[in-house]
Amino acid sequence: FLSEEDNLDVGANIFIGNLDPEIDEKLLYDTFSAFGVILQTPKIMRDPDTGNSKGYAFINFASFDASDAAIEAMNGQYLCNRPITVSYAFKKDSKGERHGSAAERLLAAQNPLSQADRPHQLFADAPPPPSVPTPVVTSLGPGVTPPGG
Repeated sequence: FLSEEDNLDVGANIFIGNLDPEIDEKLLYDTFSAFGVILQTPKIMRDPDTGNSKGYAFINFASFDASDAAIEAMNGQYLCNRPITVSYAFKKDSKGERHGSAAERLLAAQNPLSQADRPHQLFADAPPPPSVPTPVVTSLGPGVTPPGG
């Protein structure tokens, strides 16, 4: 039988980079749990000798809705005076393949235009509510004419 943890892991694992050394697991949990259920304590990678943060962490959400919202809202936001990067984590057993892998999901998450017009927000006690993403038209790209048009 799978443990309950394995069962819940849908692959909605995100990578958070450029973390300030002051940031701890509780702050990450408090910040990112606003977007949905987090399955385990956020995992900050630390130096085994000193215990100092290496500046990146992983968070495992229970759903892609939560991980999508977190990436959409948090990528490029300031946390403790540094803009953090938030993206899907690489899968452990694959060569360069990320979680959340449908191609259009990745494209939507990495679209720089969706990040550009957002004001930088500083955190008070609570993270901002996730912003409503602008609808993405997937059928035709800019400048593409429909067949026979």
